[in-house]
Amino acid sequence: MDDGGSRSDAADRKVLALGVALEGRDDEGPPPLDALDPLLQAPEHAASVSEAVRGFGYRQHRPPDSGADLGEEVRKALKSPTEVLIVHVVAHGRLAETGERGLHVVGGDGSNLDDPVSSWISLIESHSDKPRPLTLFILDLCHSGVAATLPWHQEMPAGRRRAWVIAATGPQDKAFDYRLSRATRTVLGNYLDGTSTVDRSCEYIPLPTVGREIAREVASLCAQEGFEQLVEGSRVAFLERVEDLEELPFFPNPLYDSRWSDTLSDLDSGIASLVDEAFDARHFMLRGAGSEPLDRGLGQGYFHGREQEVRLLTDWLNGEGGGFRAVTGKPGVGKSGLLGVLVCAAHPQLREPARNLWFRLPAKPACNDRLAVVHARRRDLDQIANSVARQMGARDEDRPADGWDAEQLIQLAGPDGYTLVIDALDEAEGPADITQALLLPLARAALTGNTGIRLLVGTRSDPPFTAALLQLAQERDALINLDHAQPDEIYQAVRQYVSDLLAVDTPYAARDAVSAANALADGIAECLADQGDPTPGKASDESKPLGWGEFLVAGLYLHHVLTLPTEHDPGRARELGLRVPRDLPDLLELDLARRASQPDLRVVLAALAHARGSGMPERIIANAAAVFTPGADPLPSRQVQEALEQARFYLRQDIDTDGTTLYRLFHEGLAEHLQANPFGPQEQGRST
Repeated sequence: MDDGGSRSDAADRKVLALGVALEGRDDEGPPPLDALDPLLQAPEHAASVSEAVRGFGYRQHRPPDSGADLGEEVRKALKSPTEVLIVHVVAHGRLAETGERGLHVVGGDGSNLDDPVSSWISLIESHSDKPRPLTLFILDLCHSGVAATLPWHQEMPAGRRRAWVIAATGPQDKAFDYRLSRATRTVLGNYLDGTSTVDRSCEYIPLPTVGREIAREVASLCAQEGFEQLVEGSRVAFLERVEDLEELPFFPNPLYDSRWSDTLSDLDSGIASLVDEAFDARHFMLRGAGSEPLDRGLGQGYFHGREQEVRLLTDWLNGEGGGFRAVTGKPGVGKSGLLGVLVCAAHPQLREPARNLWFRLPAKPACNDRLAVVHARRRDLDQIANSVARQMGARDEDRPADGWDAEQLIQLAGPDGYTLVIDALDEAEGPADITQALLLPLARAALTGNTGIRLLVGTRSDPPFTAALLQLAQERDALINLDHAQPDEIYQAVRQYVSDLLAVDTPYAARDAVSAANALADGIAECLADQGDPTPGKASDESKPLGWGEFLVAGLYLHHVLTLPTEHDPGRARELGLRVPRDLPDLLELDLARRASQPDLRVVLAALAHARGSGMPERIIANAAAVFTPGADPLPSRQVQEALEQARFYLRQDIDTDGTTLYRLFHEGLAEHLQANPFGPQEQGRST
């Protein structure tokens, strides 16, 4: 079977798993008080871990002969030409009573092996001129933390290490009941069967992530069985690059798809230098593309309409007019789409890779290498100010003790000035503080014309904290309110937008459906532009202004329509278009009602409505969803994954530093509706 984008990982991987049971005693009666447990199940647990590891493409290293020197078998493996090696040992561990007090594996005869475990690590790390495999030691031994915390090994930079350790317990502690082996088998099995996942863009499961999952599983076993046991692992300096650990190739990601290996893989490689997280280039590109409702990515731009606003803001971005502008309007009206497509055209690192998104604009901003852009969603005053300063060339060490203020940013801009674009102010953390402490002073300074700062802000018009900012823009004739568009303009733009979406990879692109596609687009546009009777059989005096953006509602409804049988009759297609809900919550409820057989979908969406920052991982979603199913336990991992797949259209994804996928709703309006109505319209007033 050809999966198209999966890896071709030809690394030579081997696993050596050793379980050491003590030889039987000849005498009868109870064992001495100081006798070691025989560990009769050690070989069995070693074999189970070996089996799990082989699921990641490892071959078994030649098993040792009966009675062979186990230490010598390990040394042979460490000197082999293997590229990647896992050594798993289940045995007793004993600290030498004299000498260096090193950790030794106890052999089958009850005596210490000649060489300490540290000598195995040294055999790898002390011979940089010799081929040695990149090796992970999984040591299910008492006192095995000694091997994970060797002082000389901790001093090595992470990027130069070839040996890594996951140890069952701390240097002075005991290990119990094969817990590390059992936990390792469970965790690796979960990744292999899909119960646990990391993002498909990660070629390898980050080793720290595996280690933390194993430690969590051991802690669970301790809670069930008693006797505390804390897993130890190789340590690195906290200032070292996380990437050095993320790229360790011990556990290939079963979900890896090379088509997703770069979150901006469909963009020019120059965007990789956009390292400022608060810029969020993908936000501006996706919104500028207008393709999110049908999950079309960034290959084609669907921005339509707003010609007057495009020309006005293009002139402003090119330096004409006053130094401050504000764009406002109802949720989903297209504020981010308008700003996004213009930012794509003006920013030097987006301009070329995003050409398909802005090239059809009636007016095109010039490339501006003094442009700082921030997506304010879920970001606070310090994060926004710091991002602006970094994009203007400041270093982290330049940051004032009390943080950047407006005056300092103006000074940082210098005589050549800077253009600042702040989008989604209403979705920021502490927007009132951001407005009062930063944006109002910047706007006033920009309007004086005595500074080089130019400021453009996108925000809703209804939050009270925006009143002073929008009033200032209104007084200076610098306010663009997208709610004031004329119905005929909305009709033409929405009709063209829907027609373009239907023309690409949909059944309505076929020749025998062309007339129906035109009628469908006409019906949707007529209803949303409020031209004539918005719905069949509905009195015109019952209509009300659309509470959400026409383009957002049109795209969402079209996604719903494309799940229905294709309508080839133009008359019925137009009626289908006229039935578009004129309210975003109604549209969401229409979709959820259609999928009543998927009960986990709503509770997962309700949980995600409370996501903060970059989003929630699956583990948190499972627990948060239980809040909306009173008396229920956290959702099983498989059910969460199925619900996330069902909800994929409503989601945006990000990747945490440990490779975990983070999820959030793609529009704040959906989050607000689900926060207010987590159980659905039929159960309003239900107590939680």
